[in-house]
Amino acid sequence: MATSVVKIFVKSGQEAAFEAIIRRLVEASNANEPGIRFYQAFRSANAGEYFMLESFADMNAQKAHTASEHFKAMRGDLGACFDRPPEVQRLSDL
Repeated sequence: MATSVVKIFVKSGQEAAFEAIIRRLVEASNANEPGIRFYQAFRSANAGEYFMLESFADMNAQKAHTASEHFKAMRGDLGACFDRPPEVQRLSDL
């Protein structure tokens, strides 16, 4: 299994745009990727701070996600909202 927590920092004033894009990405990913175990976005109590919880069946499923047409189509628009690069924490099952 490939699981990550991703902390995302969004530019001030870009929160609504980011939320609209990430909602579309979450919906498309969950609808079209059988290798997803869990894929959801969350808003932090801190302004401009978001989290993604991502869990894939294996690394091949994660690679398929980043290679998917919907991910590639939204990646640039998402990146334009970032204040700085996301912080990724890779997790292992117990």
